[in-house]
Amino acid sequence: MTAESSESTGQPPIVVYQSPLCPFCHFAKRLLKKRGLTFESINVQLSSAKKEEMIQRAKRLTVPQIFIGETHVGGYDELAALDRDDRLMPLVEAEARRAAGEPPVGGA
Repeated sequence: MTAESSESTGQPPIVVYQSPLCPFCHFAKRLLKKRGLTFESINVQLSSAKKEEMIQRAKRLTVPQIFIGETHVGGYDELAALDRDDRLMPLVEAEARRAAGEPPVGGA
């Protein structure tokens, strides 16, 4: 397990379960970096326990599997679709509010 950045940034935790030879994993991490987001990158090839953790959380066997806060985004295609539809940063902001214990925008 390696962290791309462990700084406190006011954003929710973002976790990318990945393997080093997976091109879509690299695409996902590049997109997150392009948006200025920090994330924890977990190499599931190095740890069977982390791979099992990913499977339990995502209910999927493939990488990447991306979590923003408590929300399972899915893989790269889903992440890219959120970004393309201008829904990625609102999701990050909503998850940051949830992590801080704040009510969602527009009500309780």
